[in-house]
Amino acid sequence: MSKTKNLLFVLLLFVLLILTGCASDDSQENTDNQSDEATNGEKADSESAEESDEPEEKEILTGKLTLDKSEGRIGDEVHLSAEELEPKEPLKVMYVDMEGSFDIDNNYSFNGALYEEVERELADGTADEDGNWSGVITIPEGFGDDHDIIIYQNDKKVAKANFFVETIFSISPESGPIGTEIEIIGEGLSWQMYGSVWHLNYDNAYTGMFTGVSTNGKARGVVRAAGGIGDHMITIESGASGAPYISRDSSAINYIHTQNFTFEVTDDEPETELVYVEEPPEPAPGGIEMPDAENKEGVQISIDKEMGVVGEPVEMTGSGLPENVEVTLDWHTMVGNRVTAEGFSSEVSELGTVMTDENGEFTYPFEIPDDLGGIPHLIDVKVEEEIHGQTYLRILPSVESITPSEGPPGTEITVTIKGAGWTEFDNALGVTYDNAYIGYICGFNSQGTITLPLVASGDPGYHVLDIYPSIYQGKVQIPDIYRKPQLTYRDDHPGTGIPAIRTFFKVTEE
Repeated sequence: MSKTKNLLFVLLLFVLLILTGCASDDSQENTDNQSDEATNGEKADSESAEESDEPEEKEILTGKLTLDKSEGRIGDEVHLSAEELEPKEPLKVMYVDMEGSFDIDNNYSFNGALYEEVERELADGTADEDGNWSGVITIPEGFGDDHDIIIYQNDKKVAKANFFVETIFSISPESGPIGTEIEIIGEGLSWQMYGSVWHLNYDNAYTGMFTGVSTNGKARGVVRAAGGIGDHMITIESGASGAPYISRDSSAINYIHTQNFTFEVTDDEPETELVYVEEPPEPAPGGIEMPDAENKEGVQISIDKEMGVVGEPVEMTGSGLPENVEVTLDWHTMVGNRVTAEGFSSEVSELGTVMTDENGEFTYPFEIPDDLGGIPHLIDVKVEEEIHGQTYLRILPSVESITPSEGPPGTEITVTIKGAGWTEFDNALGVTYDNAYIGYICGFNSQGTITLPLVASGDPGYHVLDIYPSIYQGKVQIPDIYRKPQLTYRDDHPGTGIPAIRTFFKVTEE
């Protein structure tokens, strides 16, 4: 009996253990299910959030738009035929284009080109009772390449077609003496990588590049006639990698065409000055913006010129200052370079001192310092180490000397330039000899002074030596627009308007 009881006790204990295990498993299963549900809920929420972040579905175009031609040039008339529109509803015809600008940080760093999509209205009308409409548009000035033409009804896209705008160049004049300014106009440059940068070869030598970023696809470049009397070949070709791409027929981008022109040099005696610096052009829209000058209440500081060349006399005046006190004028600049470990930094030096009169006014004549060009220099007006006012002065590039001005082939020439810039967009200048690009020069490390060594070459007569604005470097590497003459500097140079320097060297008989 005792054994029987013990056996029953063991069996009962075993059953209890099994039941407890089952309950534990159920509990764990419930916990797992709750965990899975929570996880799935989070996953569902996450997926829902992801779905909400996805772009909206494209509108379904219910109509059909047909063009009488799918490619052409700026100014072309294009006939449009639309069907399956909303009957008797008004419509607008919109042309999709871009607006371009240059992106610059802190008035120093050049990032690259920026483009923003815009739509331009070219026509309007009303669909007939069958949902049909026809009309004519003129392709407007702007960028080249592909453009959508869209019909809207009730603020909704209902039909669309595509039109390709070809890039076209022209030159003027087509003849003239050596040194004649040849203007090259390009229309319909692309905003996309291929077709956005074009290059010019003069007698099969590379000269420089064309851009049309801030001018919305229009390029106005300038070179000067060079070489002996007779015809000279000008070739214009696109190239995104920093040089003309000349095997176009074998390229996948074979819709871009090489354009050739002839210029006749009619006289080997130039009609212009032998050395001159052009007037500074306006910078491309979106250029630098200097901080506002900080003046105490009632203080006014001004200079009779906003810009000038090294050594040029200028006059600063001030008013609203304390009476009969000494005023210190501090000149701000940058010192160093961007190619060594030392780098560069700002530096302040004393420009001079002057006394105010009994009215708190002063006049201070001085010569523009021998310093960096590019962006304007800040000048502080201080009384007892406290800044009372500020103003700016910009230094322009100038030619100090060309030595000698003539000589036989092999003559060593030295050109000294003052007022070179230091930022990424104005540090480099591109040098051409008879429209052949021979290299770039910089003047940051030498505080704006460039000593350019050259060796005379070519037949006896005048040879064209030109120095163009360039862009030293930037964040966007392709298309490559760096360290080469920018022939469109008058309209499309970023940051600051930099003039070209124009010179000649006369090669004599040995």
